[in-house]
Amino acid sequence: MKWRGTSLLGDEVGLADGSTVVMDSGSAVNVDFSVNLRRLQLVKGEIYIETAPDKVGWKRSFVVDTLEGRVQALGTRFSVSQHENRTQVAVFQDAVEIQPADAMTVKQTLRAGQQAQFSANHIEPIHRHSQEKPAWTQGFIVADDLPLSEFLLQLSRYRPGYITCDPEIADLRIIGSYPLKDTDRILAFLEANLPVKLLHPLPFWVKVLPR
Repeated sequence: MKWRGTSLLGDEVGLADGSTVVMDSGSAVNVDFSVNLRRLQLVKGEIYIETAPDKVGWKRSFVVDTLEGRVQALGTRFSVSQHENRTQVAVFQDAVEIQPADAMTVKQTLRAGQQAQFSANHIEPIHRHSQEKPAWTQGFIVADDLPLSEFLLQLSRYRPGYITCDPEIADLRIIGSYPLKDTDRILAFLEANLPVKLLHPLPFWVKVLPR
């Protein structure tokens, strides 16, 4: 079974075991519940999960697989995001266990208020966070010293069409919390406060250029 996040602020899906998955816009996930395992495969994008006790008579593990490895829930609320060559995990309640695809890499446990990224053979240092849920589930995009190119890539999930960023300004840093209900206003704010300008060569195509 496969689901894809289609709305601009994500879709909420109830699973057969009582767990809930919220998918960020443009995300895709495969669901595979077997006799022994509750498994999600994150194909792209980001998901937020609230796990429930298994309804069957035995306890099946709940896992999320990505290109880089596996995240196992330990009775928890958490998010998993698929990026290029890396997976990011944030825990909001209880804990998860990260196992990179390379079995020689030591597993690591993340607890509530912690987040980390991992590749197929390495887990990055753990960092703290103070969110109750991912910002996008509440209609915001949050940037904490984020490169402009990465910020625009995230913003493009929540509006039709394309946003492109000139390499000359790609490393400008973005800080702040921005409501996603009006992405045109976010772009206008960037143009007013950064040395950038917006160009609309075609409908649904925004080019962000040096000013």
